[in-house]
Amino acid sequence: MTAEAAWMPIRTALAEAADYWICTVRSDGRPHTVPVWGVWWRDGVVFSTVGSSMKVKNLRANAKATVHLGSAQEVVILDGTATEITGHDELTEIGALFDTKYASGVANTYDLVTARQSGMAICAVRAEVVRHWRSDDMFRSQRFTFDADGRPVLAEPASMPDLSSEMPDHGAEQGADDAQGVWKDDAKAAGDKVSPR
Repeated sequence: MTAEAAWMPIRTALAEAADYWICTVRSDGRPHTVPVWGVWWRDGVVFSTVGSSMKVKNLRANAKATVHLGSAQEVVILDGTATEITGHDELTEIGALFDTKYASGVANTYDLVTARQSGMAICAVRAEVVRHWRSDDMFRSQRFTFDADGRPVLAEPASMPDLSSEMPDHGAEQGADDAQGVWKDDAKAAGDKVSPR
């Protein structure tokens, strides 16, 4: 499968999501995460928010952000750099995308030009790295980066080691609890600290 073919369903998920979680970093290093509505525009997620909000303050000091979708079964996480959109034409274009997505196509419902003049900030987080996996197959995750022209580059997935060959053979009569105990005993004998889960 080509990187383009693998990327298309992820891009579609990002474009069609009803809401997004935006994670930024406060000046003291603490994370700040909030849900927002947004649209997919020019290889990134765009959202609007009050200009005095914590996320905008954070992004003005540190433009790095993470955006992820809400599903824990079909995970999509985007890491990127945010910029504020200020141009009239760009704001009009983005507003039309919001109209289509959230206002059933009613024109000028999202007048982002006026909104920005009233103190709103319109931020775009452009995708730099996007990760994806499914909960039923989490060891087959995908990691995309993007070349200078915005084309996706799919990293080779890391191969998972076959741990079955390392499992001590205690005979068919011993159950999983016994095997788990041996694993802990083996680790302790090797001087490793075993933490309960």
